[in-house]
Amino acid sequence: MKTNKNKAVLIILLIAVVVLVSGIFLYKNLNEKTKTGVPAVSTVKSLKNKGIKLARYQKFKKFWQSMYRHLRKEKVVYSIKPLYNDKINKIETYDLTLTSYDGLQLKGYFAIPYGTKGKKYPGVLLLHGYGSFGTPGWAHFFARRGYAALSIDLRGHGRSRAVYHPGFPGLMTNGILHVKTFSMVKIVMDSLASLRFLEHFKNINSKYIFVTGGSMGGGLPLIDAAIDRHIVAVAGDVPFLSDIPVQMPLAKMGPYMEVKAFLKKHPEDRAKVMRSLYYVDTKHFAAWIKAPVLIGIGLKDEDCPPKGTFVVYKLIKSKKQLFIAKNSGHVVLPGWNMEVFKFFAPYMPKSAADGSKKGIKNKNNERKFL
Repeated sequence: MKTNKNKAVLIILLIAVVVLVSGIFLYKNLNEKTKTGVPAVSTVKSLKNKGIKLARYQKFKKFWQSMYRHLRKEKVVYSIKPLYNDKINKIETYDLTLTSYDGLQLKGYFAIPYGTKGKKYPGVLLLHGYGSFGTPGWAHFFARRGYAALSIDLRGHGRSRAVYHPGFPGLMTNGILHVKTFSMVKIVMDSLASLRFLEHFKNINSKYIFVTGGSMGGGLPLIDAAIDRHIVAVAGDVPFLSDIPVQMPLAKMGPYMEVKAFLKKHPEDRAKVMRSLYYVDTKHFAAWIKAPVLIGIGLKDEDCPPKGTFVVYKLIKSKKQLFIAKNSGHVVLPGWNMEVFKFFAPYMPKSAADGSKKGIKNKNNERKFL
């Protein structure tokens, strides 16, 4: 009888030991797996959400890499003809017709200092705001300071409206239900095609390419710098498309209002609209930027509210500088032009940098971009 009792006790002890050892093993194994990527139940939902964002980002990255590769394979096609020469300021001005990535022909003004024979100048792309256009005077402003300057009319704007004209309002939501047909994606490609012209023109030193502009033309340089590694430095004044989910609800005027009106009329298309906007949001390009960046912010900006711009600025990891105008709205910020030349100067060839400092005046230019 005692023998049977002893056996029973021994069996119970063995079972208890097995259960205890198994419990310890399972605990350690579960803890280890949780650390190495197999989620605990409480974290499954959050990791799934992260996974969705990551998948979208990878697709976003592949999309832009593919678009840019396609552009780089195409020949740079343009025609250029003299318009007039400014003998006082010693500037040659040309009328430019440039073929964009999809065959659409853009118009622009190209200005370069006299004495181009045997000389190469730094190039600068000048990008206008939504509803605005490029001007020869803007190109002259930079050419007088030693740049070869291209003031381009992006599609739907200025003289380029002859071949693409959704109108205002209309352009901002044109093709917005699909990424490849979205007007803003096409406009980004226009700016990249314009940069290729500067990189290939015989009198431009492709080691010194700059981009600047305001509003839409302030957001585009950030995207360009993320994609095109030829860019040395960029400056964006009151940049549009900066953390769109933050900027758009706060905007009281400007192109965001077109999107709001579209969504009010077509609420069922919200997911498609926000997906297209995701692909042109500077927030998602910020981490790619390697070039130095100057960003101008007007704290009273109601077109492109500064809250979104601050988010983008924080995400930029390259050398950066913020220029803030406390009492300014959506305009060329007071003193902005002087700040741009000062910011670009260290990245210019030495002789050109010296020339770029001449004649810069700090005027309180309050021209609206939109």
